[in-house]
Amino acid sequence: MSSLTSSILIGVAMVFLLVLSIGLQMLRTRRAPLGKVISILSSVRYNAKLCENFSYHHSIGRFKSQAWEKHGEKVGFLPEELLDDLSEVFDIVAEMNENIDAAMKFKTDSYMAAIDISKLKGPLATCEEQLKEWVYENMNNPAYLPKKRSLFQR
Repeated sequence: MSSLTSSILIGVAMVFLLVLSIGLQMLRTRRAPLGKVISILSSVRYNAKLCENFSYHHSIGRFKSQAWEKHGEKVGFLPEELLDDLSEVFDIVAEMNENIDAAMKFKTDSYMAAIDISKLKGPLATCEEQLKEWVYENMNNPAYLPKKRSLFQR
């Protein structure tokens, strides 16, 4: 094998290990309590942006609620007031998504006209602010960060 071929193989192996390392770190971060809260915050931000740009046409996209459905029961460490606000917001989101689904199914804008975005804007802004505040306060709290694992630790 020539030195060029072996250099290329070593380079490819190093890039592969680097990508694998970054991927594993991202996976650990998402599974950590802080990662779950950031995932919910991302959904809240997306929904707030969708509220700002909402059009009453049946081709509008759905609001995001998957992060809350996945992590809602796992974030009991958040303040109770924030959990109540998040639960209320995502209940409204579920109701609006049902209306959007009906509008898409029947291809009619009349279902979209029944959606009242104003009742979601205020609670979304409140939740976003509270979540951002919580994340900034707990960003360096070891209880919420991903656990570091070494090669020999199980």
